[in-house]
Amino acid sequence: MQITQVLLAKYRLGQVRRDDGAAPLAQKLPDPALSLEAFQQAIMTGEVILDSGSVDPDLYVLRDQPARGCPRFTFARIREDATVTAFAVAILAEPLEGLPCFQIGYAVPKRFQKQGRAKAIVDAALAELQNDLADAIPEYFVAAVVSADSPISQAVASASISARPQVVIDQSSNVPAFQYMRKFGSQAPDLLSSG
Repeated sequence: MQITQVLLAKYRLGQVRRDDGAAPLAQKLPDPALSLEAFQQAIMTGEVILDSGSVDPDLYVLRDQPARGCPRFTFARIREDATVTAFAVAILAEPLEGLPCFQIGYAVPKRFQKQGRAKAIVDAALAELQNDLADAIPEYFVAAVVSADSPISQAVASASISARPQVVIDQSSNVPAFQYMRKFGSQAPDLLSSG
């Protein structure tokens, strides 16, 4: 893939609509798998041009702003045939404890699941995000809101973000969920030197 400046994609986290008869998104948490599908399509049609990661050159990164002042970082593992095998997206959300907070979502296509790819993409995304933000935002939070009925996603968030989630009711969907939060910066562990 070509490494050039970022182009704005048509995919939008939480704005992709389901047409498969599933419950409306208003009754469910936003599904990162829908964003993954739209991102895959944007890659196949050439709507996005990705950079290689600074920390991990095998990680593809799209840095854009779907709304003014709202940075989004999309991370993907992509095979030579342009198939996305793992996907994560972090987008600026409401501040937490007075610090910027990035909401992260992640997905793996069904045929690549149960291979450790979800945890691997989240870990790679967190390291790349830490590297990207090091100079501009010295301290920030990353949060993942995971459905109470998604034990695999809970395990990934527990291993990569925080082992102590808070039980919440998601504001946009009004469904039970777990919120995993982790602080990065001067008082937080450095992912770049740990491995």
